Amino acid sequence: MRRLLAASLIATASLAALPLASAPAMAQMMGQPAQDQVTLTLTAEDWVKTDTARVSLTVDAGGGNAGSARADVLKAAQAVSDKGEWRVVSFDRQQDAAGLDHWRAELEARLPETQLGGLADRARQASRAGLQIKVAGIDFTPTLAEQEAVRARLREALYRRVTEEMKALNTAFPGRDFRVGRVDFNAAVMPMMQRAPMMAMAKMADAAPAEGGGGLDVAQKATQSAHVTFSAVAPAPAGR
Repeated sequence: MRRLLAASLIATASLAALPLASAPAMAQMMGQPAQDQVTLTLTAEDWVKTDTARVSLTVDAGGGNAGSARADVLKAAQAVSDKGEWRVVSFDRQQDAAGLDHWRAELEARLPETQLGGLADRARQASRAGLQIKVAGIDFTPTLAEQEAVRARLREALYRRVTEEMKALNTAFPGRDFRVGRVDFNAAVMPMMQRAPMMAMAKMADAAPAEGGGGLDVAQKATQSAHVTFSAVAPAPAGR
């Protein structure tokens, strides 16, 4: 046991005494082919377009049970606009001092821009005693599906750039046969859409519908970067 321990210590001391070697030399010592690498960062950008807006409604209803109140809320939202699928994202029950139930619901739907004109006016017309509807917000942020479609286009564009860079690299260094060793995509940068000021939103919601039904596409720029590493087997050292 003592002899084995002494031999292990001698071997460890011998390895520690070796000078630090370069990465290719260490790779060759370990029986692996040395790799030469070229690393660069590529960036592409595109536009995310949307012709719909996320519209939020607040509905206050009095009386009834949860089932009938929910049905009344959805019916009221459809009266404001039937061009989108309204979803109840919040539904709360409150009770006043007289013991009467009151319901507050928040609903959301993606509506085409042609539906935004006169939105607040239609909300007032759909309101009645015991059921009040208000436009809570208008948000032009693109949908997740629209954002993912642009991310896919950006990756395709970067793949083409990677292929072009690899061809150029092999032209500059003939006979080296560089290949793609690694591609790392960062998260696509998509600036958040700035919400319109409340007064501007109110004017938009109160405006009359545009004649002819024309809408204005809203777009935001998206940027995607990729860190690419090209690898090639390093030539054998001279004299071997």
